[in-house]
Amino acid sequence: MMSSTMNIVRLLVVVQVAAALVAAPGAAALSMDYYGMSCPFAEFIVRTVVSDALMKDPTLAAGLLRLHFHDCFVQGCDASVLLDSTPANTAEKDALANKSLRGYEVIDRIKQLLEAQCPGTVSCADILALAARDAVFMAGGPFYGVPQGRRDGTRSKAADTIALPAPVLNASTLIQLFGSHGFTVKDMVALSGGHTLGVAHCAAFKNRLQGEAATLDAGLATSLGATCGGADGDSSTAPFDRTSNAFDGVYFRELQSRRGLLTSDQTLFESPETKALVNAFATNQAYFFYSFQQGMLKMGQLDLKEGTQGEIRKTCRVVNSS
Repeated sequence: MMSSTMNIVRLLVVVQVAAALVAAPGAAALSMDYYGMSCPFAEFIVRTVVSDALMKDPTLAAGLLRLHFHDCFVQGCDASVLLDSTPANTAEKDALANKSLRGYEVIDRIKQLLEAQCPGTVSCADILALAARDAVFMAGGPFYGVPQGRRDGTRSKAADTIALPAPVLNASTLIQLFGSHGFTVKDMVALSGGHTLGVAHCAAFKNRLQGEAATLDAGLATSLGATCGGADGDSSTAPFDRTSNAFDGVYFRELQSRRGLLTSDQTLFESPETKALVNAFATNQAYFFYSFQQGMLKMGQLDLKEGTQGEIRKTCRVVNSS
């Protein structure tokens, strides 16, 4: 029965990908076999490097997923988050909101191998999208098709990261913010489920300890207080859920128990606008996986650069003209 259900889910995802590629603005240049002739082993190379990295450090699954999200939500999916700062410019990766991002060395290794195999062909933006997909799958999550053909941007400014969702936002504000990018409420809640992987720093959730006792499990509050009260202070970390290296539905069950780490997590259960979706995803992991796939498909097509826009970087950390 479970096998039949998963097969149906996979079929629905294939249909969803096809429909989205037809309907999504700016997606005309993307295709599932974009590198079929020019770099046929591109996905295999990405998958091999990601697999090797996760075998050595499973926590990198969260890092690679976050890299893709933080890239797409700021000026679109153009690998701007990978660019290094210069003496004249502070890049996105050095903004406060991105200081904890990880996985750059994995992307560098993938790009190095791809350049050796297919010089000047595969964009860093596509590498980010594929690496995030593979990281999710290898952590136990769904496998989904990633349309390819994105081009790399040449702008990266720390100030632009103001577009990222802050950890203190409530559900209504999150709905508005995600809605401005074309996401539905279901998309937003499902994408928030990406927090089933990884950890957050105390600086991002200490407000929960100070003013949200009514929606914070007492046992978790005690644990977090001890974590954040240590010598490392705001730089200390706590996991988003009890299975922080596994992509599963535990995150949503934690919200039901008022064990959400960030304000922007717990608000999804407390708000009548999103509570039903939290409950649905908590009880039906297949539904969460399917909805997450739909959300990731949309996110991977935000504000695409195509045609003569952007470039195919030779090195993901610098623009070609440097």
